Amino acid sequence: MICAIPVRIVDELDDPRLLPRAHFAALVSEILPHCDDWLIVAREMVYRRWLTPYQARQIVRGLAKDLILGSYVLLEPVGEGGMGIIYQARNWRLGTLAAVKVIRQERACEPAAVERFLREVRALGAIRHPNVVHALDADLVDGRLYCAMEYVPGTDLEQLLQERGALPIEAACRYAAQLANGLRHISLLGLVHRDVKPANVLVTEDGATVKLSDLGLARFDHPDWSVGSAGLTRIGMMIGTPDYAAPEQIRDSRGADIRSDLYSLGCTLYHMLAGRPPFAGLDTIGKLHHHQSAEPIPVEQLRPDVPAKVAAVVRTLMAKRPRDRYQDPAEVLAVLQPYLLSTGDTVADAAAPTAPGLPVPSRDEPLPRTDEIPVGRLSLVTPDTAQIDVSALTSQSWGGRWLNRLHWLIAALIAGVAMGIVIGRG
Repeated sequence: MICAIPVRIVDELDDPRLLPRAHFAALVSEILPHCDDWLIVAREMVYRRWLTPYQARQIVRGLAKDLILGSYVLLEPVGEGGMGIIYQARNWRLGTLAAVKVIRQERACEPAAVERFLREVRALGAIRHPNVVHALDADLVDGRLYCAMEYVPGTDLEQLLQERGALPIEAACRYAAQLANGLRHISLLGLVHRDVKPANVLVTEDGATVKLSDLGLARFDHPDWSVGSAGLTRIGMMIGTPDYAAPEQIRDSRGADIRSDLYSLGCTLYHMLAGRPPFAGLDTIGKLHHHQSAEPIPVEQLRPDVPAKVAAVVRTLMAKRPRDRYQDPAEVLAVLQPYLLSTGDTVADAAAPTAPGLPVPSRDEPLPRTDEIPVGRLSLVTPDTAQIDVSALTSQSWGGRWLNRLHWLIAALIAGVAMGIVIGRG
């Protein structure tokens, strides 16, 4: 069935931000005189890389104006989360690529969600570090909040682990050292990430560098960033991801500090070395309970070639009590410094390239549907990030809590008896 090209579509394409003048001139002079079927014309434009499949679909739906957001033209959705959708975008002024996060319309009316989004923007704007994704721009356009960030060609660590399983020891330690370096930088700015996990770690195209993303859940201790943020995290609520959350963060996210991020880094390093998270196979409540009261299988048992010093680093990072862990990312960086400087396997063969070009379907294939577009690579607030009521742990941790209270009572009685003996002798 022939689908004639509406005049509206031609008018919308006559926008230099969406289609450069040279491309529009070629469309009018070379393509339209020979074909008036929009499906064929759209496929040809995608084939020539003038449009992406996503842009072609939006234009036919009459949503071309939604492709322009300030200085950016949205190319393809590449990630999705609770706060918004992430797009690969092009700065039409500079011709450079960016990752643009657009807050969801249904959440734009929620003051707490908007405040959290703005805090994320302010935090990202203050960061310039090779191991942390940095912000480029932010604005409110036609009721749409967005933040433009550095675009990192490559993949994320979660996808890399799904494809490869456990990483080479040198690569895993180097990535952990780089993440510790990034955490050290944000801690100096008064930030706590609170959701360090493989899905929030971007791996560059050559596999040599990792960058920490997703500060949307960060707690801001800097005075200028804490204004108006009170109450965004409720008492008794956990923010984070069950596979990687620190025990104190599970009990109350407001008690998390940089040592909580180091615990999550330890879980991430465990995953890189073992090819699985510390408490894989358990349900959500089980994972949260084990993080607080049980030790994972030692990583050296799952992988005997892990050096004893590296296994010790994992254990120290994942200590249950914050005071038993490394107290600062700089300590972790110092321990892993030899791996940071090593030139071993960079897992370059596993880092899927994503930068060169855009998806180009065959002329004989229909334009891909929206649900065929892969998501999750740049997710800034990923769907599996949990906001869990800690009261849900009551059924499994009740006995443990009373046992802890009994221990404290016995200790207090012993201390009282000892004091009485001392006073009597005196």
